[in-house]
Order: sequence, then structure tokens, then C-alpha cells
Amino acid sequence: MELFYANRKSLGMGCLATAMLVAFAVGVGQPVIVTIVDGAVYGSLLFTTCLLLLNIFRFVVTVSSTPKFRVVFITVFTLITSLLVTGVETFAFYLCFSSSFPSFVPTLSVRIIITFLLFIITCLFYLYYYEISDKNRDHSESMAVEKTTDSTENDATRYIDRITVRSGTKIKIIPVENILYIQADGDYISICTDEGKWLKEQTMNYTEDRLSKDSFVRIHRSYIVNIHRISRIERYGEKQLIVLHNNEKIKISAARYRLLRQILGI
Repeated sequence: MELFYANRKSLGMGCLATAMLVAFAVGVGQPVIVTIVDGAVYGSLLFTTCLLLLNIFRFVVTVSSTPKFRVVFITVFTLITSLLVTGVETFAFYLCFSSSFPSFVPTLSVRIIITFLLFIITCLFYLYYYEISDKNRDHSESMAVEKTTDSTENDATRYIDRITVRSGTKIKIIPVENILYIQADGDYISICTDEGKWLKEQTMNYTEDRLSKDSFVRIHRSYIVNIHRISRIERYGEKQLIVLHNNEKIKISAARYRLLRQILGI
């Protein structure tokens, strides 16, 4: 999704151009200046909402959602959003051009339908981009897994049995057997146990290399889990999730799922 943030200017220009086309298409008979302002307001609303939809997809739709959930969520959410956007646009139009408002009202149903269709297309595009990105990550991880599998290094002395983290002014010692999972968090790792979570400035690759392969496995580029704390594995469509003893669910990448099955002997 970084692609969209890096091209916010292009996204904004696209929203503005689309809004202007819609404003001139449904605003026939209105003064040009009224149509231009209407298009500018509509474009701003489209751009803001597109970014909102992007974040919704990042944190709600893409991780463990089933196809049925996606269809229902996208339909309901985009319909509500379309009504809100059209409502804000209507209110702004009324405040700015009250004399032209009677000619604006008959176009409301068309504006809602067009906005709804635009957001549906946007959601489908985000979904498609996410799926492609996910497959590319799985391909990269597959190559990494093959290298790991082909490696015959078996130096047990390099594995650690505890991790130290700072907790305020104190230093906490976490035995590795108490760890549920480790998650990438920028330049840090987040270590999750039954007691809570702690941040440590360390890379995932270094951490993975220091943990015993008999107890820990990297199931995703952002997650290392303790296989002894896995409760079960669930399937949602083409995706798999592990459920830990604390009922947290973590997605497994396709390449790492094969490795996990080998380790668990299933």
C-alpha cells in the first residue's frame, strides 16, 4: 500500500478530474463557476474517502476476511460512505449556492449512484493490488524458505534461551519458552507473552537466526511464532491462520505454511 501513499498527488489529480467530469455531466444548466466549485468539493471528498478506504483495507478487510465478509463489508461500507459524501457535498452546495440548490436536488440520486460505483471500483482495485502484493511477498518468502531448508547448518550453541528487554528503568528477562510470537514493528520487534508485549531494537532476521528451529518458525515476513503455543490452524478461503493459546490469530503466508506443516508433521 506504500505505492498509494507515494503517489498521493496523482491520486488527488485523478479524483479531481473524475469529480469535474461528474459535476459537468450532472450539473447541466448550472453556471460554470457553480459546476467548477461543485467539482472541486466533490473531488476533495473523493480523495479523502479513497485514503480512508485504503486504511480500512489495510487493517480490516485483507488479513483474515472471508470472501463473503468482503462482499458484504464492501457493499455496506461503500453505500454508507457514498451517502455521507453526497450529504456533505449537498450541505456545502446549499451553503455556497442556495439560489442554484433547487436544480441540484434532482441530481442527488444520480450522484449517490455514481459515488457508490466509484467507491466499489476503488475497493476492487485496492483488493486486486493487495492480492498481487501478497502473492509477490509469498514468492519472495518461498525463495527464502528454500534457502533455509537447503541449509545444513546445525550449530545449536548459537541459539538463545532468553531475551532481555528494557521496561522503564528496569531490564526484564523473558525466557524464550514464554514467548507466544514475535512481530516486526518498524526498526523494532514486538515480543508477545501472556504477560504483555515488549519492544526491542532488533531485526527479525537476526532474531530468527538466534531462536531454536525446534521451537520457533517464521510463518510470515512479519511474524515468528512459538510452535509449542499453537492451538490450531484455521482456513479462510485460500488463506490459513494459526490460533495461539491466547486465541490471537495470525496469518500464514503460502510458502511458510508448507514449512510449518513439515515442522509440525502434518
